[in-house]
Parts: sequence; structure tokens; C-alpha cells
Amino acid sequence: MSIIKLDESLLIAKGGERACYLYPTDDKKIIKILYTEGTHNNQNRLEYIYMNYLKRKKTDLSHITDCYGYIMTTLGKGLVYERVFDYDNKPSKSFRYMIAHKLIDEKEQNRLLNELKQYLDKNKILFIDNSMTNIFYKKTSLNSAKLVIVDGLGAKRIGFKFYLYLYLPFYRNYKIKKQWQKLMWLYNKDITRIKNNTMPMHRL
Repeated sequence: MSIIKLDESLLIAKGGERACYLYPTDDKKIIKILYTEGTHNNQNRLEYIYMNYLKRKKTDLSHITDCYGYIMTTLGKGLVYERVFDYDNKPSKSFRYMIAHKLIDEKEQNRLLNELKQYLDKNKILFIDNSMTNIFYKKTSLNSAKLVIVDGLGAKRIGFKFYLYLYLPFYRNYKIKKQWQKLMWLYNKDITRIKNNTMPMHRL
């Protein structure tokens, strides 16, 4: 099995547990690498389990990025994901970036959020780590767009609660509703910081 070579020139984002790299031979994909040694919270494993669960249920994946499975790299085992592009093949920006740079008005923001909420409710999808930077604004044509979740699905960690989310509909629905309320709180917080010019630009 060939090993994919990764280096810092391919790094596009880094979180508390994982780093995200461009796939060197396919710019339509990214590779998420776990870099925190000894962590109890392996997000790659959790997302792999959750995405396979959604696919077994034939879930509509139109507002989340697809997962293509594991691959070996020079930085360790990585999880390959779809990269989000606009209709004109330009990389999509985060929803927060679009708002902060005043590229979409409030009416359109509300429309997009309502559409995403309906999607998550209908398909019973758990968006747990609901940072605004985990949502991308994908232009589907010159005059239309949708929101796509690129990270933060499933749960915070693998454990008893995670499997309750998967197999107890009442508990899952409660969590979906609770996390949406949290997302809207974060959204309103970001809007206030952007209006007051107190949002750090490096977080966009």
C-alpha cells in the first residue's frame, strides 16, 4: 500500500486535536490527521463510525461533506474527506467569513440557516461541534447557495452517550434541538462581535 507524503506546505487548518491537509494528488479532497498523542477523544474514529452509520441508513448527504475512509500518510493514519468547492471550482469560504466580510445579507443568512435546520431535523443528523467555522457557504450557481457542514458531526467523544444518540430517537432528537439552539447562540454572538468590530480576523 502506497503512503501519501504530507508536509507543512499542504496544511490548511489546525484544531485542538487534528490538522487538515490538502490531498497532494487530488485538490478535491482533504486529509484529517490526528496529531495529539494519547488523546481519549479520537475524532477521526468517531467520524468514521458516524459517517458509516449515516450511509448505512442511506442518509441524504447534500449538506455535509462525504468521507472516503482511511489512508496512510507520512504523518500517520488520516481520514479522507470531500473538499467543498463552489460551482465555478473555487474553494468555498466559511459561513463566518462570508458574514464578516458582508458578502451575504441578513435575509440570505436566515434563509440558509432555516434550510440547514430543516435538513438536520429531517435527516436526524447530529451537528455537535457547531462552530460557525465548521459551516461553509457553497455557491451552487451564480445566484444560489447552500450551507455545508465540514466538521463536528456525531458527538464530542465515543462513549455511552454517542450510542444513545444513534439508537434512541427521543434522545437523538432532543440533542439535535439542543445543539441547534447552541448554534444560534453562537451565530448571534458572532454577529454582535462582527458589528462591533471585535471579531479577531484570524478566526475567520
